[in-house]
Amino acid sequence: MPAYSRRGVICTPHPHASAAGLQMLDAGGTAIDAMLAASAMLGVVYPHMTGLGGDALWLLHDRQVRTIVGIGQAGQRLPGAGRIELRGSAAVATTAGAVASWQLAKEISDRQWGSRLGWSDLLDDAAATAQRGVQVSASQLFWQTHRQPLIEAMPGLHGLCKHADGRWLAEGDVLRQAALGDTLRHLARQGLADFYEGELAQAFAEEFRRLDCGLALADLRATRAEEAAPISVRYRQGRLFNVAPPCQGLYTLQAMQALQHRDIAGVANGSAQYYHWLVEAIKQGLLSRNRELHDPRASAWDYAASLAPELALQRAGAIDDGRAGPWSEVGKPADTAWMAATDSEGRTACLIQSLFHDFGSGVMMGDTGVLWQNRAGGFASDPRHVNAWAPGKRPAHTLNPSCYLADDGERLFFGTQGGDGQPQTQMVLASQLIDFRQPVDAALRTPRFLLGRSFFDGTDNLKLEEDVGAAVIGQLAAMGHEVEAIAPLNPFTGMAGVIRVATDGRREAQHDPRGQGSALGQVD
Repeated sequence: MPAYSRRGVICTPHPHASAAGLQMLDAGGTAIDAMLAASAMLGVVYPHMTGLGGDALWLLHDRQVRTIVGIGQAGQRLPGAGRIELRGSAAVATTAGAVASWQLAKEISDRQWGSRLGWSDLLDDAAATAQRGVQVSASQLFWQTHRQPLIEAMPGLHGLCKHADGRWLAEGDVLRQAALGDTLRHLARQGLADFYEGELAQAFAEEFRRLDCGLALADLRATRAEEAAPISVRYRQGRLFNVAPPCQGLYTLQAMQALQHRDIAGVANGSAQYYHWLVEAIKQGLLSRNRELHDPRASAWDYAASLAPELALQRAGAIDDGRAGPWSEVGKPADTAWMAATDSEGRTACLIQSLFHDFGSGVMMGDTGVLWQNRAGGFASDPRHVNAWAPGKRPAHTLNPSCYLADDGERLFFGTQGGDGQPQTQMVLASQLIDFRQPVDAALRTPRFLLGRSFFDGTDNLKLEEDVGAAVIGQLAAMGHEVEAIAPLNPFTGMAGVIRVATDGRREAQHDPRGQGSALGQVD
């Protein structure tokens, strides 16, 4: 259900996280404060998707757009196995940047946005919920069913997914994470720097040594979040913003730039031509991403040059309006959580945070309750690739939150989970909200597509939610697309959310009908 207010609004993938954030807004906190409380709570109720052991990106708006990049870096050596794996000890091969991003965001909230809330205010509710227990989420039940063989092989995950007697958690069961609750309370008392330099850092370092994963205490101490200039392009009567590399937002913007040269609103909404243009535009972006996306600190890459208008025209010219281009890329599935809040002052904070794959590395860090990410799997396996592993390097990242500032003053903030699917879902949302001027609810319900491999199959075809209609599916197949119909409102196409701030200041928020997310607003 949508939420409306002339004060503050929030939307997250879980009702408990939305409620935690709204509580901060009602206490006089900023949009950043709301996101911090919501993110901490989400790590408790969605531990398979996000948490302290992951990375995070922020997109902030307060008269201008800016971003915070909290991405962990590689250690000074490879894991003892000599290579990075997707799960297990050799997957714990980059540090975690989310908590560093929280530190930087809170500094902005305190010093520039006037917050008076402390870490105890922001973290105590999540800590209490972790220790008291919470009904296991439908999302976790879905993923643990799918990942049963993995979980059986990873003892650190048993406490998240099983009872003490070995029975799997089921609908209605309570998930308790006492150790995580203790860690959250410890951070609230000692400050978040403890994660990288104090007692917690020492505990992580001991686990790194035991795991022989290539990380050390010095790598934690070197982890920093940074405020980075956003990247943007002109689109219709406004400007689209995203986060710069090593995040894939560059290719979301490239695809939208190409669509600037197509009359999207001039064709029937939901038609085969509409989907064809979107698919062909992002196809080019994903091909470029797989070739070149990497940590720009490791090279002299002038990535902003790729957004030059003449290059956008070239990309638009490469789209055949009636025929699908070739596609043989291996997909890059991933999972995450997007959330956003706008406060009573009109400031907005969007946060996207992730363990990379569901359940991350599968490694619980000792008795801290922190599940570590497997983001090191984002490095290319070919040592000659620009995205190959190197000491201190950050991997290519799928996270990319978006916003649109219209010339008339309207503001749109949107994002989603989903690896390769993130730019694809964002293109559907952007075109529905901007080109077709759809209400937020209708934009979120619009049938989506997913080009490439999902978590659940080995095919790299074009998946379409079947409520696009048999005629559209048939027409796309005739254009040369290898089409597979999937169920409507399919969670595999992302769990998106939107905040719209109208020209009269009214705020609207809504989360995806494909999941159990929620939106809440302050009482006017």
